[in-house]
Amino acid sequence: MHSKVKLSMMALALAGVMGNAHATILAVDVTVAPVQIVASYFGGTLLDSATTALSNPGWNGIAQTAVYKTASGLDFYYQFSNAADSHSGVHRFTGFDFSSLGASLVNVYQTANGFGSFANGTVASDNADRSHGGVIGFNYLPIGSGDVQPGTTSYIQIIRTNATEYSPGNFVISNGGAGNAVGFATGVPEASNAMMMLSGLGLFGLIGARRLRK
Repeated sequence: MHSKVKLSMMALALAGVMGNAHATILAVDVTVAPVQIVASYFGGTLLDSATTALSNPGWNGIAQTAVYKTASGLDFYYQFSNAADSHSGVHRFTGFDFSSLGASLVNVYQTANGFGSFANGTVASDNADRSHGGVIGFNYLPIGSGDVQPGTTSYIQIIRTNATEYSPGNFVISNGGAGNAVGFATGVPEASNAMMMLSGLGLFGLIGARRLRK
């Protein structure tokens, strides 16, 4: 009898874990709301990180990004701390380019608990979205928890993937004005894309040389 109860409890626990795992999948053109909150980051080996000071007429602050290697792939972390002397809040983080991933390979989470160079967060994101072009965004909406207002720090936003490689990318903070921070993205350029880029550069060089001869 006790063994049956234990088995039932284990099955329910496993179902709950699986439900939580599937609930955070970020598919193309599907908004995930809310973004699941977890107790802490997922660990792993730090591969790269960057800190960027941003400033524009509306707001200024510090953007932080990092990429960690885990047993299941690469995890990407994002956070923004809005300075107390800013004039406005920030309502969106945008990371790109994640176009090399399939729809089933991206999961999103967030945590308030700082680690490494990341600070404890005070403002949770309300939803996340992903476009066909590989852009992944986290949104802070006035109708939800609100913008990342002056003097506050966002929760650490997490993109979990099963990617094995990454390259330099971009992390954009926006609310009216936008600031471009150093970021990281999954995958590397495909050979065909690289050839197109080289061909384009060669064409520009040829045009420039002809103009100089004229």
